[in-house]
Amino acid sequence: SKGGKEVYYHELPTMLVNLNTSNGQKGFLKLTVSLALENQKAREKVTEVTPRIVDSFQVYLRQMRVSDLEGSAGMQRLREELLLRANNTVEGAKIKDVLFKEMLVQ
Repeated sequence: SKGGKEVYYHELPTMLVNLNTSNGQKGFLKLTVSLALENQKAREKVTEVTPRIVDSFQVYLRQMRVSDLEGSAGMQRLREELLLRANNTVEGAKIKDVLFKEMLVQ
């Protein structure tokens, strides 16, 4: 039983961001994330501020190096940081989780 708790999702537009690499070559990250929300009202609030969430994510992602994204620890850190940023952008709604739908680092 899932206890009657329905989860709502809001998918953000795919982000394509240049990354810093140690050897000066260009790297990039292609990322599609979905935000897990507690209710429909939260989804409406998130929809309103989606451009601000995406902007906040991109500012953070542009500082990343390819090496920051390697391994499960890197993924977990990224998830936590994006969750924090998303929640700081949205007022009056809680984002429960950030789910990676697609992640490509090159």
